[in-house]
Amino acid sequence: MSRLPFIFLSGCLGGCALGPDYVRPATPTAAAYPESAPGGEAVRADWWKSFGDPELDALVTRALAANADLALAAARIEEASAVLGETEGAAWPQVDAVATSQNIKLSEGGFNPNLAVSGRTRVNQRLGLSTAFELDFWGRLRRAKEGARASLLAAQEARLVVRLGVGSAVVRAYALLRAADVQVAAAEEIVGVREEELSLLAKRARLGAAAPGELVAAEVARGEAVARRSDLRRARARAEHLLGQLTAQPGLLVAPRTGEGLSIPAAVAAGLPADLLRRRPDVVAAEQALVAANARIGFVKASRFPTFSLTGSLGRESRDLEALFGARNSSSALGLGINMPLLDFGRGASRVEGAVAQRQQAVAAYEQAVLNAFREVRDALVDVRETTEAAQAAERVSTASQEALRIARSRQGAGQSSPDELLTARRIFAESRVMVARVRADRLAAQVDLIRALGGARPDGEPAR
Repeated sequence: MSRLPFIFLSGCLGGCALGPDYVRPATPTAAAYPESAPGGEAVRADWWKSFGDPELDALVTRALAANADLALAAARIEEASAVLGETEGAAWPQVDAVATSQNIKLSEGGFNPNLAVSGRTRVNQRLGLSTAFELDFWGRLRRAKEGARASLLAAQEARLVVRLGVGSAVVRAYALLRAADVQVAAAEEIVGVREEELSLLAKRARLGAAAPGELVAAEVARGEAVARRSDLRRARARAEHLLGQLTAQPGLLVAPRTGEGLSIPAAVAAGLPADLLRRRPDVVAAEQALVAANARIGFVKASRFPTFSLTGSLGRESRDLEALFGARNSSSALGLGINMPLLDFGRGASRVEGAVAQRQQAVAAYEQAVLNAFREVRDALVDVRETTEAAQAAERVSTASQEALRIARSRQGAGQSSPDELLTARRIFAESRVMVARVRADRLAAQVDLIRALGGARPDGEPAR
């Protein structure tokens, strides 16, 4: 009989785990992205450095270190890691130290045949170790461990999602801010031109050389230019405030800068659609949530079967503390416990049905994440293509308007044109700068969206799952 626990232990070690083993569900895919262009560079881990702006690099680094959303995601990883550690520990015996000292007084009115021999008052001292160990015969603990590990991996992927989102938000906000710097400077020039036009028309009106309607139209144009300048200033302020929030610097001030804003980096290689299943963190997180839901089915199923556990204790027991370690005062116990559910009125079966339903939900969520990832990549590829074309067209417009401004100034210096021609050329060139800055910002945003849609890159060379 003493060998029975070891027989059960052997059966536990060789037992199977109930429930389905995980198999990645088949999802719709494509051989390639129809919008993808040949060439392009792979996404690097510090992809924001490809924009070539040290100030942007510092802001992203600050955001990744201090952002509250990232801190929350890191805390969730620690929580999931603790749950996994607790689950792993459940597969090993728990050993407890026991020490008791009792002074017992028995009732004289109760039935106790030994009362006359041993007396009414008794003293007992005990010191020992006790343990309890569940035999994982049906794989319940193994399924729990499998689910906890998947939850930890999902939490780690969720942090990568937040990390990529924070970096993308910083780059987009900074690109808008630098584009606003160019646009505000150009808007200042437009307002100046409109004021000069209004002043020139006012002089002509006093001389009777301009109709009243022309003066009114010039006043309206000046008001519109002032309103557009105000809108651009507000857009810059909002971008600056957003950067302050993302970097945990509520009082952040970013000095205005002259120039053409952020440089457009090299194109990014889209790769193959199948890469998203192991590269994009939200897709990987959705799959790990599915793994955890799949493991829960086995955990719940195993809970409906008998539970086998080994219990044991080893210690010393004596009436006198001095004799506690005497040769004849040792005690020990070894037992096998079986707990088998008999009648639960369908609760166990309902829990299994609920676990299966949760897995079906996780499958649907995973498939939706995959399809959403494909759509976002294709959308971003189209945005990159179209904004690239628009940016090239805007650059040609700016070059042409700059040449027209040069000609107008030359003609003005030679006395061959009226002041109106130069003012118009100045305004058109300033408007072209506003357009170029806006389209370049759209192109940069499309680049960031494509990097985010592709899942970025694993930090510090971490392999994709």
